[in-house]
Amino acid sequence: MSQYVAQQSSLCQHCAMSGMCFDKSNTKIVSKSRSHKIFHKTDALFRAGEKFDAIYILRSGSVKASLVSGMGQEQITGFYFPGDLLGLDGFETGEHSQTLKFLETSSVCRIAYSELDAAMANSSSIRFKLLQGMSEALNLDDKFILNSHCMNASQKFASFLLNLSEKFENRGLSSHIFDLSMSRVDIANYLGMAVETVSRQLTQLQKEQTIDVNKRRISILDIQRLHDCVNGDKLLSNQFIAMPKTRMSHHAIASY
Repeated sequence: MSQYVAQQSSLCQHCAMSGMCFDKSNTKIVSKSRSHKIFHKTDALFRAGEKFDAIYILRSGSVKASLVSGMGQEQITGFYFPGDLLGLDGFETGEHSQTLKFLETSSVCRIAYSELDAAMANSSSIRFKLLQGMSEALNLDDKFILNSHCMNASQKFASFLLNLSEKFENRGLSSHIFDLSMSRVDIANYLGMAVETVSRQLTQLQKEQTIDVNKRRISILDIQRLHDCVNGDKLLSNQFIAMPKTRMSHHAIASY
């Protein structure tokens, strides 16, 4: 099997599957069945119904996952960021159940299923990391179901921001300043809200100085306030309810 050798990059150091690409001296040994590729906004990594033959690690950028109902309606089921494992949905049936599209210029590393299978058989560390990634995906699904059924609009949106903050922190990125690469329409679809409701959440949180919004960039100024909202802070919830339904008060939010 032909191989090439390269030095480990900083992006690879936090990868969940780095054990498949690096030896103990941090030298990279990658076979033909593993590759790195660049994608652009709206490109699809794979579509529902396509054959499952590999998993992917998101190296940079962001992705949205979606399902399509029998009536042709798209339901966004998740967003993914650097360090996330992609393609785990194909293990059960041998076909992907979701469509993954890129939200911006992004790069992924592909690991063929045949090589992954061999690596799991030979490495308890890689096997553990893959199972850990699957567990994380299941836990995110549980959180999504909880948010959908047990939270009001303000709690859902605050939880959404906190989940992003936690994810970025776990990846060694800023937990307080980050960009929303997804559109308001995508956020609304994911959270089960109207687009206008998402705009009102952004407006009110900025008005209260809980966050600062500059186009797509979010700066969390008071993370405890977001936790209070998720836990049922009645004052914040009432303020959201009292917001007018047809107006947005801040130009930066309107432009987002």
